[in-house]
Amino acid sequence: MSTEKDVVCVTVELPLPFVHGLLAITHLMDNGVVGALQAAIDENDKAYRIQKIKPLFPADSMRAQPLPQHDSLKSEILGQQVQGVTLADLFARCVDMIHDLDPSAIERLSEKKTHARRYVARRSVDIHLKSPHLDTIQTRSGWWISANVSEQQVTTAMRLLAEASDLAFGKDVLFPINAPRRS
Repeated sequence: MSTEKDVVCVTVELPLPFVHGLLAITHLMDNGVVGALQAAIDENDKAYRIQKIKPLFPADSMRAQPLPQHDSLKSEILGQQVQGVTLADLFARCVDMIHDLDPSAIERLSEKKTHARRYVARRSVDIHLKSPHLDTIQTRSGWWISANVSEQQVTTAMRLLAEASDLAFGKDVLFPINAPRRS
């Protein structure tokens, strides 16, 4: 068996969400890996714009799934139910609701952040501190949030949203909706 010493690259097909995940940990990689991943995403984006109708992945591997209709995509703020299509959409709607009640609460929330991201920001580029390539969405009220969130991250964000609004999480703000109400 012989190996080539001059081989510079290996092509491996990976699902785009996995590549985005890898890019989220770029601070652990060398520039060659980061550049190759970013180039793959750029190439994929370009191909998508050119071939919007033709799928980029085999139909079996990326089959469209119906959106789950479970309680974790609902929240309640001051007795009013808020529902979203995705977790990010739900959080965006909650941000908008609180903004309509008290815009200064969202200003206070914008000061909160983790080591890698802000919960809300005035500019899209200010959301993902270490991974600016990750997607963001703009709320109706003009604030930017991450489009890349887990249920645990939304729970933390909702807790901080309640705190910034001087509301009680678990009483005035419920998430997930099936969480036990505190008295």
